[in-house]
Amino acid sequence: MAEDVYRQLQQHFDGFPLGFPETESGVEIRLLKTLFTPEEAEIASKISFSPRDSFESFDSLETIFERVKHLGYTIEKIEEYLDGMAKKGAIMGVTNNNRKVYANTLFIIGIFEFQVNKLTKEFVVEMKQYLQEAWGPENRKVGITQIRTIPVGIKIEHENPIAKYDDIKVLFEELAGPFSIFNCVCRQKLDLSGKPCQLTDRREVCLGIGNFARIYNEQEWGREISKDEALELLKQNEKEGLIFQPGNTQEIDFVCSYCHCCCLGLGGLKSIPNPADYITSNYFAEVNKELCTGCGNCVDRCQMDAITLENEIATINIKRCIGCGNCVLECPEEAITMMKKEAVHIPPKTLEDLYGEMTKKRK
Repeated sequence: MAEDVYRQLQQHFDGFPLGFPETESGVEIRLLKTLFTPEEAEIASKISFSPRDSFESFDSLETIFERVKHLGYTIEKIEEYLDGMAKKGAIMGVTNNNRKVYANTLFIIGIFEFQVNKLTKEFVVEMKQYLQEAWGPENRKVGITQIRTIPVGIKIEHENPIAKYDDIKVLFEELAGPFSIFNCVCRQKLDLSGKPCQLTDRREVCLGIGNFARIYNEQEWGREISKDEALELLKQNEKEGLIFQPGNTQEIDFVCSYCHCCCLGLGGLKSIPNPADYITSNYFAEVNKELCTGCGNCVDRCQMDAITLENEIATINIKRCIGCGNCVLECPEEAITMMKKEAVHIPPKTLEDLYGEMTKKRK
């Protein structure tokens, strides 16, 4: 019976915009057993998937109770199960218009990120196996990323004005909040493996905005901060050479500050000869050879090893440049500028639009 409810939940998750495929090893079932008790798994398999930017489409307590009342639980017991799952990050749960609402979410970005401050070595090992064995290969076929790389807060030189969805400071000026700051679960994962981040000693480097922030703040996984504090955090992250990656939508609800040593995606990109082909970014760096003095600051700042010194002049390998802009910040001669690519990626407007495109691709 217990195995059946976990398989049912796995199949339910596999119908989301990004899949949760079955494996020969059964590692996906072991992950689900870590996250859900058998009772919780049976209830979770009856909860709808919803984008986190649309609390109105979440399931109410009463709706979920109607779907599972045949299990024999009271509505109070169902509420207890739902709140417990939400607290441990297995589902999304939040108060909206004075009503508790709940929804299922993706494994990544979703359940894994919600494990902040709760990770165990066993979960990290099982997750790594699952990503390599099934989740990564299956979801790379979709060909649409959940995140994109945008330049850090610098001036972009180009004949066309920069689109607002690529300018982190303009994006934040237009955001109403609330804002949440919380620990980076990816860095916590590496801490458990005995491989701490090489770029920063801080862990509280991630930002949530709007509904994303409301979930983290309500579940006490993060703490609320002001917009000015959020911008100050980004400035500090920028100074340490972290790479800004918000969601791949025009209306962003989070900003991750990544590095190659902690982010599985960036670490994988660094290991291949052409990272630029596998990242969603609208920019690349260009060196003015007349201004460059060969100081090497840009070489040290580049996380993709895209820059080398040739005859004491910085040279950029466009196939390796992911357009993050880190090289520009520490150039004393202002010899590097960011240029817009000819083929510009326009992100979907909302998370619902993004998930809709992913679902079409999967079909």
